[in-house]
Amino acid sequence: MIICLRPQPDCDADVSVLTAEGIQTVALPMLNILYPPDPPDLLSRPDFASQYQGLIITSKQAARYLAATAQDLPGLSALPAWCVGAASADILRSAGFQIADHGRSGAVELASRISRAAPGSQPAYLWLSGRDIHFDIGACLSDAGVSVDRVIVYQAEPLNRPRPDITDRLAAGGRVGVVVFSARTFSLFETWRADHTAPAHKAQMTILAASPALAEQARAAGFETCTAEMPEREAVLGLCRDWSAQNIS
Repeated sequence: MIICLRPQPDCDADVSVLTAEGIQTVALPMLNILYPPDPPDLLSRPDFASQYQGLIITSKQAARYLAATAQDLPGLSALPAWCVGAASADILRSAGFQIADHGRSGAVELASRISRAAPGSQPAYLWLSGRDIHFDIGACLSDAGVSVDRVIVYQAEPLNRPRPDITDRLAAGGRVGVVVFSARTFSLFETWRADHTAPAHKAQMTILAASPALAEQARAAGFETCTAEMPEREAVLGLCRDWSAQNIS
């Protein structure tokens, strides 16, 4: 069995793909994404977009917010978007945005790309993000002389719900793969596991990590791990297929 921890709607989308291929997969989102009912103050000001050279998007949730509000914030659609990951870039491209670049190795790499491409004197970028962040790309770019204004456009609230179907499967034995895309998700899963499963069940779990850094975090916590070739959805789905085939055989 594979457990997917991603927020919705990505969690159900991945479960649907793997289930259709005959891989038993269940959704166990660790976060609930909440968007504001009205645009943040900065985004509501007239002509605010004219002071920026581009947009920075470090999550799919921020990309979805921007795509959904593009018609109400026309100034933003004229700005090139710098995205972490192809998935965020695809969301914005479908909404009519120009994609300047997308980093394949995370926000650190994207910051390096932006700083190298930034125009002459005091360039400024607008960063749309969640309330809680793992890496402060604004502070990183500030050190490189690039100004970044951060606007929070969503918040991710932890979920910690009992799941008898999962705990019953663990009690019955057998290997379980756990898909992890972020450090915060892994930490929340550790809390969920401590609250709802027996300590011995940890030995049944393999963390299917989207990146080497996440795999290292899981190994430090005592888990067996496997790592995707790239920190992107298709690579992680491929990892799930490979892990499932090995454990079924």
